[in-house]
Amino acid sequence: MEIASAFADRYAVNLRVALRMAHDWSQREAAERWSERWPSDPKTFKNFSYWEQWPSSSGYAPSLDVLARLAELYDCSIADLVADCADFRGADANHRVTSQLVNLKAGLSAAADEDAVRRAADEVENTSAEVLGRTVAAWLSKADPRLGRRRLLTKLSAALALAAATPGIAAAAEEESAPSPAGEHDLGGIWHSRYFYYSTGRESQLSCEHYVVLRQQGNRLVGENVPARNDSVLRLELTLRGTVATGTWSERTSVDGYYRGREYHGAIQLVVDPMGKAMTGRWVGIDRKFNVNSDVWELQWVDAASSAAQRAYRHLT
Repeated sequence: MEIASAFADRYAVNLRVALRMAHDWSQREAAERWSERWPSDPKTFKNFSYWEQWPSSSGYAPSLDVLARLAELYDCSIADLVADCADFRGADANHRVTSQLVNLKAGLSAAADEDAVRRAADEVENTSAEVLGRTVAAWLSKADPRLGRRRLLTKLSAALALAAATPGIAAAAEEESAPSPAGEHDLGGIWHSRYFYYSTGRESQLSCEHYVVLRQQGNRLVGENVPARNDSVLRLELTLRGTVATGTWSERTSVDGYYRGREYHGAIQLVVDPMGKAMTGRWVGIDRKFNVNSDVWELQWVDAASSAAQRAYRHLT
């Protein structure tokens, strides 16, 4: 099978062709060997040609009986003959969890293998926390109950915490949290914030403005508006990845305003301009009727975040 797989990769043929090639047979020779083994059911090279062309429109699908005899002829399994055909197991959530479990266990069991560790790390990086949790739960469900599954989880979490505190890992984490080359600018300061939204009650497109103090620590941005005349409170929590800031927003509206102190929240993603003086993107959130809304959000840098500057921008909005 290894030779056939190599033939399939090198010559871009399907495995039914590759397995015949691995035996160094032409279609005519394969047909002759079939007919010698099963003289009551002789075949010609055309039969092999049709089977090998499938699943193209010019080929014929081999029956299970044919596949069984081809497997016997080529000393392989039936599955080997159709291993390169369509595979829809990825649509099965249970199969995905099992596959991730297998990949994770393989990576952990081969920790000395740098490539295996990299593959395991990539698998974890590209797996959501929810799926990763189900994967670990599936692994524990297969463990001997006498081992104490909760104790295993506690030990695993403690081991991960110790690993995170290891000097090499901690130093790397500090480097990762530092601003990326694409975001070398210090984005801390006072920003003029303006977002747009459609008011269903007033049936019009409106905007809302604040002066927001952003503070940056590594790749994390936290912002809150300076006290405003309308007493609304806006808060942003963002994470920088290159020139893209992604995170959440929340706002408690003024008790005296149109929305009577209601609180709203949602997600936001902004693109930072090359000079680090502007950010533009979109917000998404849910209104009182549980409709998902989205519109433009803009921020423009206006001043450093000194105490005097913050006092100067109080109550301007």
